Amino acid sequence: MCTTVFFLHKVSSCTLFFVAVGLDKREVAPPRQREWSHCIQTHLLNLQHRGGNLTNYQSEVLLKNLAQLDTMASTLSVRSYSVRQPSFSSMSQRESGRSIRSKPPVSSSTLSLSRSVSMGNGLNMLGSSLSYNGLGAAASEKETMIGLNDRLANYLDKVRSLERSNSDLEIKIKQLMLERTPKGHDIEGMMAQAHAIGQEVRKRTLENARIMLEIDNARLAADDFRVKWEAEATLCQSVERDCQALKRAKSDHDQIIGTLRGDLDSLKEELYFLKKSHDEEMMTVKSRLANEQVSVEVDAPHGPDLGAIMAELRVQYEGIARKNKDEAEAWYLRKLDAVQSEVKESNEALRSAQSELSERRRFLQALEVELDNIRRQVSVLEGNLAETGHKYSVEMDRLQATLTGLEDELSQLRLDMQRNKTDYEQLLRIKQNLEMEIATYRRLLEGEETVKETPPPPKKDPDVRTRKIVKVVTQTMINGKVVDESSEVEQIEERKK
Repeated sequence: MCTTVFFLHKVSSCTLFFVAVGLDKREVAPPRQREWSHCIQTHLLNLQHRGGNLTNYQSEVLLKNLAQLDTMASTLSVRSYSVRQPSFSSMSQRESGRSIRSKPPVSSSTLSLSRSVSMGNGLNMLGSSLSYNGLGAAASEKETMIGLNDRLANYLDKVRSLERSNSDLEIKIKQLMLERTPKGHDIEGMMAQAHAIGQEVRKRTLENARIMLEIDNARLAADDFRVKWEAEATLCQSVERDCQALKRAKSDHDQIIGTLRGDLDSLKEELYFLKKSHDEEMMTVKSRLANEQVSVEVDAPHGPDLGAIMAELRVQYEGIARKNKDEAEAWYLRKLDAVQSEVKESNEALRSAQSELSERRRFLQALEVELDNIRRQVSVLEGNLAETGHKYSVEMDRLQATLTGLEDELSQLRLDMQRNKTDYEQLLRIKQNLEMEIATYRRLLEGEETVKETPPPPKKDPDVRTRKIVKVVTQTMINGKVVDESSEVEQIEERKK
């Protein structure tokens, strides 16, 4: 009956298995003994590749067990054997350790093993060849095991440091996300300011539209006044033409009156000469009659009385002259009164037209001054509107640049988190592979024939969140001019798995 005792030594969270073999009045079969020896040699070679963490005492114990196993293999014959399941206890470990330390060193012998081991979880094919040549090679093997121990300790320290750095990075990332989260909402104050600026812009735009409407109304009123002024100017020109025509008629009448007065004077002179000649003839006749005193009786019919005829002609001509004079004076007075009344009316109409024209000119000048003032106000308001629009665009560009920078930082932070997560998963897979290798070594040392393949942990899909910022700009245009403009910013967050 063969008693196989397994010693477990905890070395920095990694379990190493050591085998001590004791005889219980039975011999151990050489094939089974060679299998144990091969397992121990394979474990040593794997430790050499991975970096072991064995102490000097553990290396000595392992070498003594190998030497004892070699001696047993050379002295015992083949008999029936059985293997008992190992028992694990801290007391058995301590007693076995003390029993092994108390045994004398085993004589030198040669043990050569060669085997190829294949593992289901993707371990490398290892070709192992290990030879022990007596106590003389124990020192070099001890140094080799110490080196393997140091390499494994360094590797485990590196794994622990990477885990600590990974946890620190996760904590920092969480803190950074907590710090950055409120800053993403600071844009609401800026959006409120932008909304206030938009309200001011809309107010200015409405005021500008009102002023433009007033300007249009003033322009229409000025056009109406201009039309009225043109009508009055046309009427004034027609009145002036009538006045000029009346002046020409007056001059014609003056000429006619002068001609009639000349005719009247000539008639008066003719009448005077006729009277004078008649008086002279009468005086001559009277003087002749007085001188001759001739009485002539004519027995003949009486002839016409020349005196009576002359008196009658005189009376007739005087009546005609008086009548012509009265008619001429009456016609002249009538014409003069008519012309004077027409001239007076024309002068009054002209004066009223001139006063109205001067009043319209003054009103037009006042309207032109007011139009110039309104134009200056419009230019000033347009300048203010352009300046406000420029400031608003600059502020929006700055906010957009800030938002873009924050989005870039967030994307970079997500990439860093994804990279750290990938590194952590790689380290976790390496750790799991190491644990699987250690479990495989344990099963091999316990004598298990089959190796179960542990599937890798399922890969978690990354949690991707997409944040969309939608900006809606609404513009109200009247006759091709923007009179109102408003903008709204909406954030949409989508989560993709």
